[in-house]
Amino acid sequence: MGDGAVTWSSKKQPIVALSSTEAEYVAQTHAAKELIWLRTILSEFNSTFEEPTTLNCDNQGAIALAKDNKFHARTKHIDIRYHYIREAVENSDINMQYIPTNENIADIFTKPLAKAKFEHFTEKLGLWVRLRGSVGYSSCRSRG
Repeated sequence: MGDGAVTWSSKKQPIVALSSTEAEYVAQTHAAKELIWLRTILSEFNSTFEEPTTLNCDNQGAIALAKDNKFHARTKHIDIRYHYIREAVENSDINMQYIPTNENIADIFTKPLAKAKFEHFTEKLGLWVRLRGSVGYSSCRSRG
């Protein structure tokens, strides 16, 4: 919230995706569930949401699938539970937005990054990280 990370999740996908679009689509669904949960929790504290929450994705095909609520032969093999993202978009709870890969902060959780990019993304997350000497040693603490 504000300029800092509140929650994040990383998990192995329970299915074998047949394309990067399908893998991103499944990941979008998991992110959508987390967003809806956060919106529900915040509404319990009298927060109101007049606008949809933005969900960034670096795969335009997955965004197109989330926004298109029609049946497609190429998606018939995807388990119905992963189409939850479509309902969230249709209900205006979530707004899908494309983000270029080089600006995708979530990459810090999913792939190895160069030191400069890693430090830039940790700063964007509201974390402070200083790497010392050897690989694997890091000291994390919240800024503020």
